[in-house]
Amino acid sequence: MTKIFHTLICLVALVFFLEACAQKKDQKMIYLSEDYEKFPYDIYEPDKKYELKDHLREISALSYFTEHSLLCVNDEKGIIYKFNHKKKEVTKKYEFDKSGDYEGVEMVDSLVYVLRSDGRIFKVDHLKDKNIHSVKRTTHLNAGNDTEGLGYDPSTNSLLVACKGSPAHSNKYRGKRAIYEFSIDKNELSKEPKYLIDQDQIRKILEFDAYSRFSVRLMENINPSQGDITFQPSAVAVHPITKNLYVVGSVGKLLVVLNPKGDIQAIVKLKRKIFRQPEGICFTPDGTMFISNEGKGSKANILKYSFKQ
Repeated sequence: MTKIFHTLICLVALVFFLEACAQKKDQKMIYLSEDYEKFPYDIYEPDKKYELKDHLREISALSYFTEHSLLCVNDEKGIIYKFNHKKKEVTKKYEFDKSGDYEGVEMVDSLVYVLRSDGRIFKVDHLKDKNIHSVKRTTHLNAGNDTEGLGYDPSTNSLLVACKGSPAHSNKYRGKRAIYEFSIDKNELSKEPKYLIDQDQIRKILEFDAYSRFSVRLMENINPSQGDITFQPSAVAVHPITKNLYVVGSVGKLLVVLNPKGDIQAIVKLKRKIFRQPEGICFTPDGTMFISNEGKGSKANILKYSFKQ
């Protein structure tokens, strides 16, 4: 009975939040900082949309592979999928480990790194051979941190690990979202976050009214494990040309752009009819952007966007 009551309260709080967002009919959709001239993508007008078959209904991450191919993982199986967007199909599968909640994938040189939601990172090699080899690295992050985003920063030869859940193992960074740095050279994760995204700052930029702020706080107090629903990172990637960080949040339906120092440059609201559940993002060397959406009751898809300098 208590569990049912708790669920009902959570649903009511969520309805409050969604209704508060819906009340602003003429609301802005893209917010830019003073030193950021324009958002370089027509985010609501993708160049192409690739619908995916059932084995990628739960697609949770993307990485650039070759000119016409992306690497994908889903959050259920220990398989890396090679998706050829020219042929519009999966052309190869690489099984690297047992089933698990895999949330990030990143190609670095000839190696592929896969992130699991409990903070473990898998290094996979020999993709071109039949005998795929993988090594699992445990980090100080765990399921409570809910690690969902994995990107590569070539300037430091490191992986960026974004936490959807708790930013640390204490209340030290309460109200913030954390991105840690995993040094490929040292094979270790930073003890402290490299980037912190302030939830209050996001609410101020988005001009949350008192009704919206109350709804967010209500949800956080009712369900602390879910946390602040303003923005919860699900994917991260470094832009190959501008060097900015693009952080996607399925919870909150936002795309947050940070400069290399960690300052917010832009916040883009992601329309639900286009982004049902955005869980992956990657770029090609020329700045072309891909964002993936889980199926969520329908077909999963990958959206393609041209870079407009």
